[in-house]
Formats: sequence, structure tokens, C-alpha cells
Amino acid sequence: MTPRRSRLLLLVENSDLGGILLLALRDYDLEWHTQEDAAADAMRRRSFDLAVVDLAFGGRPLGLDSIRAWRAGGAGFPIIALSDLPQPALAVAALTAGADDFLRKPFHHDELMARIGKLLGRRESGAPLRKAGGVLLGHANFGFGAATVTPDLLVRFPDGAEERIRPKQHGILKVFSDRAGTLVMKDELVKLVWGSDGNEAGHSVNEYVSTLRRLFLRHEIDFNRLVVSEPKAGWRIHTDAARPAAKTGA
Repeated sequence: MTPRRSRLLLLVENSDLGGILLLALRDYDLEWHTQEDAAADAMRRRSFDLAVVDLAFGGRPLGLDSIRAWRAGGAGFPIIALSDLPQPALAVAALTAGADDFLRKPFHHDELMARIGKLLGRRESGAPLRKAGGVLLGHANFGFGAATVTPDLLVRFPDGAEERIRPKQHGILKVFSDRAGTLVMKDELVKLVWGSDGNEAGHSVNEYVSTLRRLFLRHEIDFNRLVVSEPKAGWRIHTDAARPAAKTGA
């Protein structure tokens, strides 16, 4: 099987720079957007291994807002920020917003290629785990039923659809997958996913599970068979809940 090419998201308003990047990064699977809304929609539809963001939009560093929003939404892929705006503290602002690297324009495309290669290599070799919403997302995909769950908070379904989930939902699915064939007590699930914030979980854990139930049923996966509610106890997880994840998305 041919290895999957790394998938890169470009958020670049300037058409000249976008064209240069498309040529320089032609060995990758690229998706280029000039508007934040379009890039956000792309993230809901597909998973990405890395993003390159030009901070300048209309002469202002509005790309910082996109980086912050992506991180707040749980995006775990590396981000490289680019800019030629004259603010001396922009590199610090980009890293604080959630970027993994900053490159000031103009730059030679070999330098960008080297930084992309380094970040992708770190992602594959076991870099420190990224946390979103208090949940450790890991580096590898895992299987749940016939679906694949990615560290970038996507669920890939057998019908070809991809759906974005919240960090707590990711944590719940991971516990259910790891504990397939057993009874998962509600208090145990809250402790594993909410941690020290477990006292604030309240009834929200049931709401999260119900949302997942509807999501999987919408894509014709029988969540009710995989996760059976045990009144006043928790959930009994079918052995079929655990499934090796497809290697192509790791």
C-alpha cells in the first residue's frame, strides 16, 4: 500500500504567496484557503497533519485569531506562522496563540521545508502529548466500532464521512475502546475523562454519551449495541467496540 502523503492546510490571503507555497510544497497533499471560515470548514471535513498560516489579513495580524480558535477547538496538528508585518513581538504572540514555529518573510522555501519536515517528524516520533479541554489526545488513531478516531478530534466513518468531536467526547470514546468487554462505571469514566474537574461534570457525562450515540447512529453504526447503559451503574461495553485503527490515518 502506498503511504499516505502528509496533508497540509494553508491559510494564506495573499495570492502570490499562496501560489509560491503550492509550488514549493507540491510533494504534500495541500488544501489552500484564503479565508478563515473556509479553512475552519475544511477542518470539519478532513484531518490535517500540519498547517501553515500567514498572519497578515488586510494588513493586520488576524491569523492569530484563527490559530487561537483552532487550538481552543482542540486542533492538535503543528502550526507554522508566517509574517512580514512590522510588529517586533509578533513571533511571541504567534507562539503564545498556539503556533509551534514562526518564520519571518521573506524566507527561502528550503527553510520552510526543513521546518515542516522537523515538525512532522516530531509528531510521528512521539513528541509530548497535546492536551485539549483537559483531555490528553495522544499521537495515534484508535478504533471504535467500525469508525476511526484521530488525535485531531475527528471521527472517520465507514461511509466516508468525517465528523469533528469535542475533547471530552474523544476521551469518552478512548475509555470505551480501551475497556471493551467490561463494565465502565460512571464515576470511573468521570474520573478518567474529567480528572480533577470531575465534581463539575454533573449530568454532562450522560449528555456527552447521548450526543455520541446520535452521531454514530446517524452514520449507521449501532452505538446502542456497542455501549449498553446499566441503570445507576454505567455502561457495558461490547467487545466489538475495540478495533485496530486504520494505518493510513496514523
